[in-house]
Order: sequence, then C-alpha cells, then structure tokens
Amino acid sequence: MSKIERKDQVQAAVWQDDGSVDVLPGTPARLTASDPIQTVLQKAISRRALLKGAAATGATLVIAPSALLSTSRPATAAGDPSNRLTFATVAAGDGSEPDVRVPPNYSYSVILKWGDPLTPTAPPFDVNNQTGESQAQQFGFNADLVLWYPLPNYVRRSADLTGQLSKLAERVIGFQYPRLKNRASTRALMVVNHEYTTGADMFPDYVSGNPTQDQVETEIEAHGFSIVELTHDGSAPTFDIASPFNRRVTGSTPHRISGPLRGHPMMQTMADPAGETVLGCLNNCAGGKTPWGTILTCEENFDQYFANFDDVPAEIKVLSQRIPAPGGESGRRWENFVARFDLSAHPKEYNRFGYIVEIDPYDPNDVPKKRTAMGRFKHEGAACRITSANRVAVYSGDDARFEYVYKFVSDGSYSKYNRTANKNLLDSGTLYVARFDAGDVEADDMGTGVWLPLVWAPGNALDNAGFTSQAQVLLDTRGAADVLGATPMDRPEDIEVSPATGKVYVALTNNSRRDGDPGQTRVVNGREVSSAPDEANPRNDTYDDGDPSSNTGNQHGHVIELIENGNDAGATTFTWNIFIKCGDPEVAAHGTSFGDVADPVGAGVSPISDPDNLVHDDDGNLWIATDGQYYSGGDIGFGQNDGVFAVPLEGANRGLLRQFLSGVPGGEICGPEFSGDNRTFFCAIQHPHDGIAFSISDKWPPGESDVSKPSLIAVNENFGAKIGA
Repeated sequence: MSKIERKDQVQAAVWQDDGSVDVLPGTPARLTASDPIQTVLQKAISRRALLKGAAATGATLVIAPSALLSTSRPATAAGDPSNRLTFATVAAGDGSEPDVRVPPNYSYSVILKWGDPLTPTAPPFDVNNQTGESQAQQFGFNADLVLWYPLPNYVRRSADLTGQLSKLAERVIGFQYPRLKNRASTRALMVVNHEYTTGADMFPDYVSGNPTQDQVETEIEAHGFSIVELTHDGSAPTFDIASPFNRRVTGSTPHRISGPLRGHPMMQTMADPAGETVLGCLNNCAGGKTPWGTILTCEENFDQYFANFDDVPAEIKVLSQRIPAPGGESGRRWENFVARFDLSAHPKEYNRFGYIVEIDPYDPNDVPKKRTAMGRFKHEGAACRITSANRVAVYSGDDARFEYVYKFVSDGSYSKYNRTANKNLLDSGTLYVARFDAGDVEADDMGTGVWLPLVWAPGNALDNAGFTSQAQVLLDTRGAADVLGATPMDRPEDIEVSPATGKVYVALTNNSRRDGDPGQTRVVNGREVSSAPDEANPRNDTYDDGDPSSNTGNQHGHVIELIENGNDAGATTFTWNIFIKCGDPEVAAHGTSFGDVADPVGAGVSPISDPDNLVHDDDGNLWIATDGQYYSGGDIGFGQNDGVFAVPLEGANRGLLRQFLSGVPGGEICGPEFSGDNRTFFCAIQHPHDGIAFSISDKWPPGESDVSKPSLIAVNENFGAKIGA
C-alpha cells in the first residue's frame, strides 16, 4: 500500500488518487461516550435473526436482552471458540513505546530482518554498500504476507540430495499436505512478501527524485518475496540458512505468463515478442494458500513503478484508464535506469502487472506464474475454498477507494491427492464481481448480494459497452466491473474464509472520500461514483471534531461477514452483514459496533482502526492486523500504534474484540499467520519508524545501530500453550 509520508515526529497526510492510506493525524486522547445501548442491542438481535434462523432468534429474543446489557463477558459453554481467548488484553500503544508488546505470559523473537543473508554464500548486509546483486540474496524490504507450510522429512531430504522436487516427493506432498497443514512440524517453509521500498529508509544518502543506479537496482531486487526454511525445536522457531529451499523472487525474476492472456498481442513487448515471460512481480501485498500447498501472492499498487502513461498509444491506454500509471515521471525514477518502466518506449509492459502469482514453495526451481484468468487489478488477498462441485473458488479484493470484491471459480475440479493435476486449475474459470444489495430493513447493517460474472459474449452487457473479447475484460477488469454495476467498497483488503464455518470475511480498511450526502458524486480512479454512504459502506463521517457537517468519510473501516447461498463457495448469491464497524467504542462519533456485543465499553472491547490483514485460528476465531491506526480519526482520534486483535466469530462472546499485540511506532502489522499446531504466531513488522528509520534514536529491532528494519517475528506463549491462552 502507498503510505503516508513521515518526515518527522509530526505527520502530514499526503493524498493520492488511488491506493493511499486514508488517515488523518490524531492524538491518543479519547472521549467517554457510546452509542445508545438500545440501538446496538436491536442490531445485535437482528443479526442473530439472519445468522441463526427464526427458531433460534425466537429463543434469543426471550433471553438475550438482559445478558447483552451485562458489562461482563457472557458465560460460555464447553466448545465455545472464545474459551481459547483468555490472554490479558494488551493496552494500545501511544507511539512512544520503542518495542513490540505482547501479553504478560508471551514472548516474541525476530526471525529475519531486512538484509539478512538467505544462503551461506550470500554477502552480509552493509547499509552503506548495497547493490542489486547482494539484495537478491538477502531478505527483502517491507515484509508483508506471511504463510506457513509444513515440510515433511522425506521432502526435505530429497531436496537436500538433489536440489529439486522429485516426482516421488511431489506425490508425498500431495498425500501429506492436506493432513499435515494443521499439525505441528519440526521443519516448515515460510513465505514472506516484500511489498514496496522506501529509498529514504534504505539508503543513508538517498535523494528523493534523484536515486543512483545502484539504489534503483537494489530497490528492484528488494521487492517480490522470500521463501525460507524454519526449524521448530519446541521453543521459538529459527531460520535455517543452509536449507535448499531458501530463495528470493524479486522484481527482476522471470515469471511465466499463464492463462488466457499468455501470448496475447497486448502482452507482447520488444523484449518478449512471444508475450510469455515477464520480469518480476511488484508490490506483493497479501495472498493465500491453495488447497494443494502452493503460494498465491498478489500484485497490488503496481502503477507507481511506471512512467509516462500520457504517452501511451490510445489503443493500449484504454485498457488502463481505470488504473493509470503516472502521466509523466514516476516518483521512484526507475525509468531513468531501466527502460521497461518507461511506458513511452514500452507501453505494453504495463499490461503485464496486476495479477495473482502462483509458485510452489516445495520446488526450489519452480518458475512463478502470473495467473491472468483471475483478472488484472490491485489484488489484495487470495483466499481459497472448495465448492460443492469440487471446483476451486478464490476470493480477492481490489485495494483502493471505491473498488470491488471479486471471486474466481475454476472450470476444472480439485483432486485432493493429485497435486500435479491441480497446478493449472487457476488458468481457466469464471471471474465474478460482487454487488452488495440492501436488506429489507433500512440501516440494519445486513443484506443480500449477487456475484456478477465478468464474462464477455456477443450481445451481452459487456459487448454492448464496447468490450470486444474476454481478454479485454481480464486486462480492464475494473472497467468491466463498472459496466455490470458492482458495488464500490471502502478499500477491500484481505479476504479470508473461516475454516470452521465457511463464512467469508472481508476487511474494508477505510475511505476518507466516502464523504458525500445522498446524490453527491465525485471522480475517483477514472470514473464518477457516489460519494454517499450505502448499506454495505454505511459511514460518511467518523471524524472526531464534533462538527456534524464535517463529513470526513469512513476513517476507521469495517469488516463484512459474507455467507454464500447454501454455504457453497460456487454460489452466485449470498447474504452479508457488517460484523465490525471499527473505531473507539468510547467515541460516539465513530459509530462503532462489534458483532453481538451490546455494550462494547462495559465488555472491554479494544479500540481498533484500519483493519487490513486477517487470519483464523484453528478454533475459528478471527485475528485482525491493522494498517494506519496512529493517524486515523481526528482531534480526538487514535494516535496509537498498529496492532493485532482477536475476536470470536461464534458463541456467546461473538464480537468481543481485544488487542493481542502492539507494534512499533510508524510500523504496520502484516501477514498474521499461525503454525499448524497454533502454538506459534507469526507477523511482519513493516516500515518501522516509517520515514525516520535512520534518524530515530531507538531503532528497531532492538540492537540495530544503523537503521530500523522491516522484520518477520514469531510470538510464543512461554509455557507452550496455543496462541490466545
């Protein structure tokens, strides 16, 4: 994600048209006020009506009101998922704490940090002598997505002997991965995305707008992702530098273009006239795991790397009018040293970014593949689920203001044990975009929805709107979604599917431009949209200045719970409800709500803003990492470090959200992930001390002397209990 530029301890918001964080400066002070209790109570009861059915609701209406009014946690039955979440709530960090904070009976350890060598022959990190060649062998910058994969002993030994994934080892993974992925493993592979670079936090002599060639080459190699092996000896996991699986995929690594756009004329360039191979993946944000144990990593804000979009020929430019690159010079100036980023000379290069990339972590030689059938946009998240027809559904958001939620359903069927057969399933299928419709009761935070197929055919709506082929739909996915009437959302970021219920959870981070009244519009990302709130994005003023006419948009974001019809990921209709409206429950202006919790203040709900990345534990509770809390709100805003929060999705404490971890000043929390046995929690600390990584005195991680470094950390309960205890 593009970030707020942090020049010193006092921040200023820098707004961009697309993808930047929607936050405003705030302070840690908060009012003491809450929504009228009866309003929250009625919404909680209404949600139960939708989620549990009429019979269960009737019982709830008899016994719930008094229980919901209680200021303590409701009693829970055996098997209630919230029974696991007994950790002591971590207080919000106010920006002054120098280190990560976790509950009293927990400890954290740093596994890898930017610049750490990934192989025995890789050069050590030297902040004053960085090159692209060295960075390509070291842990990259700005860690984001984190994924954990069990590593069977036979597969490890096979790779150690041969340096590759043998056919027998592939079959072993095919049979073992489905049952091992939720168990303890003494060895595991970890995948970490490296989303973007900030020259001012990487090079002590960096001059904005005038980088050197070495700096540009280093930044390109600092993108992409790392695949590394970890060992677990019963305590905190450690990195195995000698593993044959350790590798980097960077901004210059060859990727195979796969799916419908492979070889298409609009993918053909002077360097690749066949249109089959592209160098690098860029701005890899969130992603997901396939059921067969491969990685899905998403290209998000790829537009920022290119220059001179104004000079692109009209017949090519039309494909990207809804996702344009800078018209002139880019802010990074990569085009000054690497010609492919200059669109005036290489206009089709831009069409080769903005995809979900698949790669096999178990194969040290696997070539990453851009799966073009899933569309081209600012992908965030790639959550998989098997449909009732045994096909693969992949959910993904488009992380920008007023953009859409998507689902892809494969044509081919999933084979539980034939891993090789599954590896091309994502090259053919149907891409859908979501329309969120209002429910029968106004302002009840729930409704119905439809998955609209983004399929071109002669005479259909897309054809009548000027689309001439399915390839054009996949290249201009946003434009096709506009035609079908998809619902513009408040920055759809990570999407995850509950392993316990199959329900889908969508993090909508914020939207400062959702600031209009009914009938008002504005131009965003190349088209005119309503700036007024709607049923699925209901807030147009969560600022704290007390002015009811201020209309500063949805500053704090929300989380939607989506339930497919028949609980089938292949369905084309769904119901939805707003599970959490984020903010500080003590500030009336935030208009918060938290599941079925009628009195969030009395129940001890933690304030939260800007939900970003999501993960479920093996009991089905949702864990939320945030991006931008410090700046969110207003004069009485947050002013607190980003954090990790746990919240039950089912049971008596549904919605009782509490903070588990507080991050580093200026740092975003990314990629929450669990080991298979849920006894280790992983996350990435991205851009610690953003903008002041060299000048800050208390650098992070502790012990660093030159610069604060993005890092991967692990959190463990001190006596080996599952995370959350």
